Amino acid sequence: MATIESWGGTITDIGPMYPMVGTEGVLVIIGVVAWIVWHVIQAKRENREYEDQIRKYGGPESLKRLIAEEDPKHP
Repeated sequence: MATIESWGGTITDIGPMYPMVGTEGVLVIIGVVAWIVWHVIQAKRENREYEDQIRKYGGPESLKRLIAEEDPKHP
């Protein structure tokens, strides 16, 4: 870490002001990969939940049939 003794001079003479300078690109790549992996896992979980609900309650056809039975005027 740099200690600033004088505000005179150029910023390049001070040096890095935070730890792990130079790892930003790697950290961005890791973050993007983790984000994509999370989306894939989440999509699989939601699809599995949707399929469970279809098995339990039936699909869109059964919903249309139930609506038609309850309200014959419904298109």
